[in-house]
Amino acid sequence: MDTALRILHMVFGIFVAGTYLFLVPILEPRLKRLGPAIQGPVMQSLMPILTPVMGTSFVIIIGTGVAMTLRMRGGSLDTLFTTGWGWAMIIGLIATLVVVIVGFGFLTPTGIRMEKMGRSIEGRPPTPEEGQKLHQLSARVETLSRINFIFIIIALVTMVISRYV
Repeated sequence: MDTALRILHMVFGIFVAGTYLFLVPILEPRLKRLGPAIQGPVMQSLMPILTPVMGTSFVIIIGTGVAMTLRMRGGSLDTLFTTGWGWAMIIGLIATLVVVIVGFGFLTPTGIRMEKMGRSIEGRPPTPEEGQKLHQLSARVETLSRINFIFIIIALVTMVISRYV
């Protein structure tokens, strides 16, 4: 059981971290340079599949992480605040929860608004107001993605060092 939990946790953690490590520093800047005519359709084609897959992955990561922690400590969590391992687990969990909240509470709704607006102006140039709104939403997506990227790195580092502290 412990091995299965660990494998699930690691595989889905690698998937989520890898996705962010690819999207934020590599794909998003290149798409931005190519302009909205390319960036919009590419992101619109990725988000309908990426959003539920990432949501499922986060549920599995958090569920297996909590289960492993409880199993490793026999249900006794008194060492969480007194050991380096415990603090690493707490920081990793908080960082992961921040990513979930930012991603699904702010990023996803912003992406949905951008997609709706993009569909409403399809086939015609945007009005100045629409162009400004799209630019604002795009800037917000970029900022939120970078915030999540930082917290993904924090979660990764704390989980990796947890064995050694």
